[in-house]
Amino acid sequence: MYIKEIKITKILPCLADANKIRFHAELDNDISDLMPYLNRIIDGAVYNHQGHTLTIKKDGLITLHPREIAAGQVKDVQTAHEICDWIKQQINFVYENKDKIEPLYERRGQLTALEIYKLLPQTNCKQCGELTCIAFACKVLSEEKSVVLCKQIFEPQYEEKRKMLFKLLKDCGYKVPGVFI
Repeated sequence: MYIKEIKITKILPCLADANKIRFHAELDNDISDLMPYLNRIIDGAVYNHQGHTLTIKKDGLITLHPREIAAGQVKDVQTAHEICDWIKQQINFVYENKDKIEPLYERRGQLTALEIYKLLPQTNCKQCGELTCIAFACKVLSEEKSVVLCKQIFEPQYEEKRKMLFKLLKDCGYKVPGVFI
């Protein structure tokens, strides 16, 4: 076991959403050498090799540093502890299996609202509750709305776009119901 403990050191109100929290936690070991392996196995991770950071979307926005975790937009303290437990499992899994995992040193790009918009029907039908498809894409990007609220994307003429959109979202770490992938 490489990481035995992740200790939460600060819990503060989230700056982006007053109903959520942000937190800092300390790792009991340096994970710099494991970050490229984590980058390979965690869907949607954004790795910065020079900056020694790995950013993940999972129940909030989490950035791993060599000996620290900084997270925001987290639901509550219990979720913060669950995030720390999950990160500990991922790190220990990578450490125990790194001879079977090819490290990924490349920085993956972050998804943009425009990329989502291009794969939507672009009809501005308002069935999703937004005035435009680009406004809906922004809400999907920030995870304020689920992509499945777009009713038109399920019409036969949009099948190819739907498959591409759902794969893109899944690959970038967004939640997409498995039945649609």
